[in-house]
This record gives sequence, C-alpha cells and structure tokens, in this order.
Amino acid sequence: MKLSPGIKNFWFIVGYFFFSLVISILALLWYGNWDKHILLSLPFLVGFIVGFFLNLLPFIWFLSNLKSQLLQAMPDEWELNVAVLKDYPLLNFTWLREQTNILESLGFVQLMDCQVKPGNGFARCFTHPQHYCFVEIGQLFLADGEIITLHTIFSALEQDWAVGAINRPVQNADGIEYTWRNSKHIRTYQPHLNLDELLQSHLNFRQRIITDLGIYVSTDVSWHFYRNMMQQFTVSSKQIFRRKNLILAMLEATLFELNPKSEWLGDYPQAAAKRGVRV
Repeated sequence: MKLSPGIKNFWFIVGYFFFSLVISILALLWYGNWDKHILLSLPFLVGFIVGFFLNLLPFIWFLSNLKSQLLQAMPDEWELNVAVLKDYPLLNFTWLREQTNILESLGFVQLMDCQVKPGNGFARCFTHPQHYCFVEIGQLFLADGEIITLHTIFSALEQDWAVGAINRPVQNADGIEYTWRNSKHIRTYQPHLNLDELLQSHLNFRQRIITDLGIYVSTDVSWHFYRNMMQQFTVSSKQIFRRKNLILAMLEATLFELNPKSEWLGDYPQAAAKRGVRV
C-alpha cells in the first residue's frame, strides 16, 4: 500500500527540518575553521545554541499546530443526528432495503437511521436481542464521487473490552485512527464476507475472547446503552490521541500504511497470557 499524501508531506517537512539543522551546524563549524579553540569558546557555543533553537522553534510550532488541527477535527462528543432518507439522493435504496431484510431475517431489530459525521454519510443501526450485539450498515459519500459501503458488527464486553468486525479492506485512512485506538477495543477487517458470514465470524471470535479473558458479553442492547457506548468511544479516542507524542503517532501511522493490519488485537494477547492462554 502506498503512503498517503498527508504522511508523505509530514515526513518531507521533518526531513527538511533536519537537513536545515545539519546545514546550519556545518556552516557554523566552517565559520569556526574547525578550530577546537574557536569551537569551544563561549561566544561560539552561545551562537551555536541560539542557532540551534532558532531552527528548532519553527519545527516545534509545526508539530504543535498540526496536532492542534488534528484534535480540532476530532469531535468532542458523539453527535447524534437522525437521518431522513429523502436527504440522501445518492443512497442506494434498493441495497438498503435488501440489507435491512437480511438483518431482520437474522434476528436484528432496527434502532435508528443516523447521519455519519464528520463528512456526508448515512448509517442504519440495529441490535440483536439474543446475540447481544449491534450492527451498522451505511454508505459514505466522498467529495470525489466515490461511495463506500459499510457493514460493522460490534459487541461490548465486561471491563471496557469491545470487539468489532468490518467487511471492507483496510485503507490508508485507517492508519491515523489506528494511532488513537483503545487498547481494549479489538477490531478485524473481513472484506469478503456477507452479512450472515460476518455475524458468525464475529460471534465465534467474540466467544474466543470471552473464554480467553474470563469475561462476559454485555447483555444491554438498548438504544440508551448504544448511545452511551458511542459517546465513550468518541471521548476516549480524543483523550488517547491528545496524550500521544505526534512524532510517534505519525511513525505508527506510517508503519501501518506500509504494512496494513487487518487485526487490531490491542492488549488482548497480553491479557490472555496472564491467564495462561496463548493467542
């Protein structure tokens, strides 16, 4: 997978800063004729330190400003806006009706139609009274005209654990989200499964996690619980990213784009290992 333009631009600026810093150091050394008596003199050392920080301050400002912009783009709370079908002329209504029928035949009950923020998108939310899980199906309408179709199944477990399955390939855009992931939120990407297969895969994997960690699934599948869960996800994601060093976050996003991860296991292997279970 190729690096995204945002990642490329970031490392270009980082590289430009270090290149400028090296050139400045070499220029000072040349000015001092590489004479150790001059290089160790107080005026030269003061000039070197001042020059170093004059190069460093713009870079610090760049990192601070970029992180501030990224944080501003992240919502402070989960914004619930009821979606009205007539407001989505690009929505494939035939697809929506077919997927709704399939989910209802699998025992899911419709909760609500929601707007997807940020951006322009539609999501229909379902709950399963027997399997104790939630499903979101929807479509995102990108500015370039591309339409992304999504199916996401997820369950809340005890001790703040959560597990989800998405039936699309991993994308570059997932790299940034990967950097602020919650270590107790497990996610898998399974692009080649239909809804029935995705549900069975999710339930089997969930049972494995429950057994390995010695916990239980939450049996509250009400709209109130769903709304609170999404709010907690939104708030915790921003808090995690706020605490994270931006250089390390961008490095992690870069490595993700170079080697996309279709399984986000977080602390699950370590937690299972403490119980003598090898994942």
